[in-house]
Amino acid sequence: MGDYSFYNYNPSLAAAIVALLCYGASTGFHCFQLFKLRCWFFTTFIAGAISEKELTSYTVMTIGYLFRAISTKDTSALGPYIGQNVCILLPPSLYAATIYMIYGRIVMFARSASLSPIAPQKVTKIFVIGDVIAFLTQASGGGMMAMESMASAGQKLTIFGLFVQLFFFGGFFTISVVFCRRMQQQKNVRMQDVPYGALLYVLFGVSGLIIVRCLYRVVEFCQGNDGYLISHEVFMYLFDTLLMFVVQVVFHFYHPGLLLGDGKYGGLEMEG
Repeated sequence: MGDYSFYNYNPSLAAAIVALLCYGASTGFHCFQLFKLRCWFFTTFIAGAISEKELTSYTVMTIGYLFRAISTKDTSALGPYIGQNVCILLPPSLYAATIYMIYGRIVMFARSASLSPIAPQKVTKIFVIGDVIAFLTQASGGGMMAMESMASAGQKLTIFGLFVQLFFFGGFFTISVVFCRRMQQQKNVRMQDVPYGALLYVLFGVSGLIIVRCLYRVVEFCQGNDGYLISHEVFMYLFDTLLMFVVQVVFHFYHPGLLLGDGKYGGLEMEG
């Protein structure tokens, strides 16, 4: 290992391996649930996890921690550093795309499209477009940050992508809360008493976790390469690794396929 390092600390091999094992096991179980419940629309959540070239049980996040484990052995190696940076940074955008689709299906399942501020068929299209913009800008910025000549531009591009993600995700969160309140007021029901109520509250919870994670990343990148957050590895594992793992695990217990899988609409189909 040379004197130069992409990190401002000595990255922990043990922490990377623990994250690798946890995310790998979680995705393996998600694949099992996907086929058991025939919940094909949830593929985007798995795809946030499966690399495009190797459809294995390894998630994109898992691959990121695999790269990170390799990177701890040579902190001056460019390839593993870019791999871990991009693969850990991007998956929440794919999680968000699945959350948008779950919301649309809940609205259609409840037969209450008129109570949603935006038609459920349009929610997925509008917010996934925003998510794609956020995904591409973060992916480009994440790769550029590893190159000294483009690090500043890459950092700004990544921050822009995170703000785009926050903007659209904040808008979606507002829409889903408004829908919940209208359901309770106009239909005089308690969400905990309807079949989809628990799943809607789960969406609120995981959305909050993703928003916290995005805010952490915004502050981290805004502080720059010499900032306090980026100089202490524990913050990444606390506000990124742990929060996103909780998002994955929550859907093991409140899997949308239990309510919204193929054949569970009673003949009601969702256009688009």
